[in-house]
Amino acid sequence: MRDSVTLDFKVLKEFWDTYTLNDGTRLKSRVVLTGVKKSKINPEKEYEFDFQSIQSFVFSDKSGGSPHNRAYTKEELESSYNKGITFTTDSEKWNEYLLDDGTKVRLKNSVTEIAKSDLFLQNGDPIYNVKIRVLSKVKRVRN
Repeated sequence: MRDSVTLDFKVLKEFWDTYTLNDGTRLKSRVVLTGVKKSKINPEKEYEFDFQSIQSFVFSDKSGGSPHNRAYTKEELESSYNKGITFTTDSEKWNEYLLDDGTKVRLKNSVTEIAKSDLFLQNGDPIYNVKIRVLSKVKRVRN
């Protein structure tokens, strides 16, 4: 027997958060709820959330490099993030969901750190490593 039950949910609001990087690139970031579980044994226990984080970049002309045909190793990529990028937050909003049990859940994606690689994709686009934190708020239904 399983100790938790999977709950379905409806999307009430989902937003793209936007950031401007110091090299002129715009980052669009979004956190998307993909699953919710609740304990059968202890109904008062917090929910367990599954989510995905998605990033999209609008590159500035000065952020790119020259196109090439080289394939990088995992080690080369991991050691190439030598430039911390400063950024400004243009917009961060709470995404909202309604669970089967009437509970409202709010999730917010917050970018905490961005590093830029010394390497570039084969088409010359820059490579960034984005670290995020996901915040949650739960508003339970009172019985």
